[in-house]
Amino acid sequence: MAGTQQTFYYEFPDGTVQELVTTDADPQHPADATLLTEEEYNAKRAAIEQAQAQHRADIQAQEAAESQDDYQALLAAGIPDATARRLSGYSPV
Repeated sequence: MAGTQQTFYYEFPDGTVQELVTTDADPQHPADATLLTEEEYNAKRAAIEQAQAQHRADIQAQEAAESQDDYQALLAAGIPDATARRLSGYSPV
């Protein structure tokens, strides 16, 4: 017979968070984790997701800038526009 389901929320020293759903009557909590409330967990998780989204956007912006720089360098070297676009992956608007 299964016990009552319980949910625990943790934050680890490296800033990661974890949700644990268990039916154990006396679950073993990770020794290096801090117990969080559901609200704290949701706030920290949202902050982590926002930071990840910002990191992805920063990488995409950097890659776009590098493609544009490559395109400009190819044009400066006398490469035809269409070829410079293909080689650099850049499409001027």
